[in-house]
Amino acid sequence: MKGKIRLFRKALGLVWDSAPGWATANILISVLQSILPLVLIWLIKLLIDGITGAAQSGSGAAGIVPLAIAVVVVYFLDEICTDSGSYISSNQSVKLESYMYNLLHSKAVRLDLINFEHPGYYDCLSRASSEAPWRPNNILNNIVSMFRGLLSLTLMAGLLLTLHWSVAILLVVVNIPGIWLRLHYADILYHFQREQTPEARKSAYFNWLLTGDRPSREIRLFNLGNYFISLFKESFRKQKEEELRILRKRTLIELISALVKASAILVLLLVVARRTISGELSLGQMTMFLLAFRQGMTYIKVFLSSLAGLYEDGLYIGDTFEFLDLKERVIANPPVTIPDELKSEIRVEGISFTYPGNDYASINKVSFEIKKGEIIALVGPNGAGKSTLIRLLTRLYDPDTGSVKWDGSDIRNMDPEAYRKFFSVVFQDFMLYNLPAGENIRMGNIETADADLKIRKAAKVSGVHELIDNLPRGYNTTIGTLFDDSRELSWGEWQKIALARALFREAPVLILDEPSSSLDADTEYEIFSRFREITEGRTSILITHRFTNVSLADRIIVMEHGSITETGSHRELMRKKGKYWEMYRKQSGRFES
Repeated sequence: MKGKIRLFRKALGLVWDSAPGWATANILISVLQSILPLVLIWLIKLLIDGITGAAQSGSGAAGIVPLAIAVVVVYFLDEICTDSGSYISSNQSVKLESYMYNLLHSKAVRLDLINFEHPGYYDCLSRASSEAPWRPNNILNNIVSMFRGLLSLTLMAGLLLTLHWSVAILLVVVNIPGIWLRLHYADILYHFQREQTPEARKSAYFNWLLTGDRPSREIRLFNLGNYFISLFKESFRKQKEEELRILRKRTLIELISALVKASAILVLLLVVARRTISGELSLGQMTMFLLAFRQGMTYIKVFLSSLAGLYEDGLYIGDTFEFLDLKERVIANPPVTIPDELKSEIRVEGISFTYPGNDYASINKVSFEIKKGEIIALVGPNGAGKSTLIRLLTRLYDPDTGSVKWDGSDIRNMDPEAYRKFFSVVFQDFMLYNLPAGENIRMGNIETADADLKIRKAAKVSGVHELIDNLPRGYNTTIGTLFDDSRELSWGEWQKIALARALFREAPVLILDEPSSSLDADTEYEIFSRFREITEGRTSILITHRFTNVSLADRIIVMEHGSITETGSHRELMRKKGKYWEMYRKQSGRFES
């Protein structure tokens, strides 16, 4: 219970931080809404008694006009409160949703990249994303509704006590089965849905395969539509079949609970009718007690439902804080040092790294150094660990053992964001931003002022300037297929954009992971024939399977099974006749044949 109270306090803190003014207005309007119905019932009682008295005495309707006006005014105020409450609640919800998305997004971009290697992380993110935008506000609404219901219920019960104490007791007792039912099945449904998170993500994945742009070509070419439709149906059925079974059992018990409540109303009707016929109650009193009991049933339902809702919220809000409380481990460890431009070398000393869930090291006791201004080529078969090594160099991951040193300082003592500013990378799986072409390039360094000339310069070097310049709106043309008035590019053209983005960054260390895999021969020749000119003043690391481009490197590092097997220049490695010689001969022999 203490844990749930702590979560409630944190959630209410988020609600208050997101919109303190709207939260206050919501509370005030809710209190007003709890009082007005009782006033209305009392005025209706007076009005009916006034009408009855006027009819019996023949005194006319003049005396009841003020009461009628009072009923209408209170009714109008109640309607205003309802509409205003809806407007206030909507505004508060929008503010909170924006605030919570900001928290989620800020947390997601700060978290260590290694989280994306854990299936459990995606489960956690999925649960948080579905609950965070609205669940804290739901906690506030349930607390407000609970106290509003309790206040209204107390007032109505006090009124019913004037009829008989047993009526007030009856009002409470007949609703106990309903609250037990809600609490019991809330727990069952929560744990069921939590267990089903991986299956829900699987359904979402199959849905994306059937509706997304990227898989659409293979889906049609290989006629996979019906296959993935069947996989989606099966996954969806697994989730919903058991949930519907649980809901069916709950509904049957709810019907029994509703029958108990209906029986209570029948008992009250008989008691009130008998006492009215005997003259103990006036028509106004009869109406008042019937309305009070009916409203009391409503308010106790509101109170108990809000209580049950809080119990549910306590279960689900934990998922949001589970995500928000995830710790970043790639941080500046003390003693903190501030990185400066590379003066001497990057030194890798005996680093090893294993991906979560793997029983083998992707990087195994790797050591080498990169001198300032040097061009290094990383080569090796697929799965050798080249791309993983780049993530360790740029501190997207931290090694399990060993260290990476920047001019003699361990990069684990540096702020990751400050350290990464010295790197510009074209990843093998580079991003396609559905944004204007110029903005795509500016993503390399969004802090750059007066970027237009630099954007065009980077585009010319990567060979994409002419293409962009001929688009309908030039560099302001949106590229991709998601939005109107956009233009799709070929994969090779996208790769030129990615290369321009890396060059625009003007970082002292440039890393290119298969930068020419989709370039046409002319563009590839143009870039690599001027590679030293393009990278002048920068330290460069080139990962490629095209050995025609490797020979321009000052030094080649050959990797296999996560380890370095050979190091040297192109000529030195060819003389050794080792792994590099073998791969080079196979590739060049293929071209010669």
